[in-house]
Amino acid sequence: MGNLGGGEILAILLVGLLVLGPERLPGAVRQAGKALRQIRKVTVGFQEELRSTVEDPIVEAKARLSGEALLREVESSGEAAKPGGATTGPGTDGD
Repeated sequence: MGNLGGGEILAILLVGLLVLGPERLPGAVRQAGKALRQIRKVTVGFQEELRSTVEDPIVEAKARLSGEALLREVESSGEAAKPGGATTGPGTDGD
């Protein structure tokens, strides 16, 4: 739990017992534990994503280049399919 020692945790629990009472303290501790677990999941996921992005810039650059090449290919094939873009077809004799 970071930099909290046994005495500090005991003091926090004692203050919680005085403020919340013995009936509500276990539920509050349970909710705090759930919240901490969720926060840790989110931060671990964020750290892993950030680490993978920073550690693998070559992989990301290759993916970006292949995506740009694919985009250019789609754009060039789209121009050939546009009306008036092709010079062959019905109505063009080539005479």
